[in-house]
Amino acid sequence: MNLTKNLLSLLLFYSIVVCLCSCNQGKKDPHITDDKYGMESDSKVLASKIIAGWNLGNSLEAISKDRNENSEIAWRNPQTTKAMIDSVAIAGFNAIRIPICWYPHFTDDNNIKIDEKWINRVKEVVGYCLDNDLYVIINTHHEHWLENHPFFKDSTEVYRKEALLWKEIATIFKDYDERLLFAGTNEVHIKDDWGAPGDENVVVQNGFNRVFIDAVRSTGGKNTYRNLIIQTYGANSEYGPGHLEIPHDPTPNRLMVEVHYYDPYGYCGTDDIKFWGKPYEKYGIDSIGQEDFVENRFLSIKKLFVDKGHPVILGEWGAPRHSVNKGEDEEIMNKSRAYYYEKIVSIAKKNGMVPFVWDNGYSSSGPDQFGLFDRKDGMKNIDKSTIDAIMKGAQTNYPF
Repeated sequence: MNLTKNLLSLLLFYSIVVCLCSCNQGKKDPHITDDKYGMESDSKVLASKIIAGWNLGNSLEAISKDRNENSEIAWRNPQTTKAMIDSVAIAGFNAIRIPICWYPHFTDDNNIKIDEKWINRVKEVVGYCLDNDLYVIINTHHEHWLENHPFFKDSTEVYRKEALLWKEIATIFKDYDERLLFAGTNEVHIKDDWGAPGDENVVVQNGFNRVFIDAVRSTGGKNTYRNLIIQTYGANSEYGPGHLEIPHDPTPNRLMVEVHYYDPYGYCGTDDIKFWGKPYEKYGIDSIGQEDFVENRFLSIKKLFVDKGHPVILGEWGAPRHSVNKGEDEEIMNKSRAYYYEKIVSIAKKNGMVPFVWDNGYSSSGPDQFGLFDRKDGMKNIDKSTIDAIMKGAQTNYPF
């Protein structure tokens, strides 16, 4: 009798356990999420969410002569604060590209181990952005051991180190949601040569993109679904796109392409030509690179990539705040610059390109003065008309 009662009790207990297990199937602790949670957007959807992006230039990619120095301030910018990022968000930008140089912070140059202090600093700045619900791009920037070596003779060793670096970066940020994007390289080119690449250089650059994708995906988790960004050779928008091969990605529809745009160079790269656009033709504009030029260039990029399912990140673009010579009207010069900024953004977005304006923090006038905010003075808007122009251009409907 007792044996029968015990058997019945065991059967009852077993039935309850089975029932509980069955009822709880598919239910999870709300604090534990699967790898795809927060990673729902493919490249088209995510790109369509970005209104306009801003570069935290000349900060985390800065290089100091002494590895013990605070490299972040080595190029005359103050250390990045949350208040700075707050100001960028308040101005209307909803995405930030953070150029990052990693190699000065390696504790092991051969096996690619990153100093924990630097890892924590990068995570801190990324956190400033995510706290503002911004999209964030982090990359490898000024990694000269990689960027200046698009040669067969170097490729085996560079690929090895690149894979190790991206596996470490990807592992560090493995649990971050889709607001964080990775960009593999920056402006790969032969040292001191910004001309069109040879066949060898193209093959090696395309290899850099493949190694990057494979390394990130190999870390699994949310990185299986993370949107990744690959660059054309030199991030060039003219000859670069024709050489780019879209690598195989085991995760479909999660790749974007990046180009940069500083044309016409006389206006964007020097202080020689100070006006742009047909409305300012009488003041002296460049013979190339005006509105029709931009339309044609961006349309050709759209046909190559956007129309085939790969949104394009216009990762850097802009023009300096030009100096004023005798007889020149500063107000008209500023209006011309604002016109340039509005047109670049509106034409880019019309063609499926997501613009991230270059800001290196330099707030004077003349060559290389790309600052939109004064980082040394409470992020004061140096030229509000230019920021307003970016936001006006960003109202153009995105094509997706």
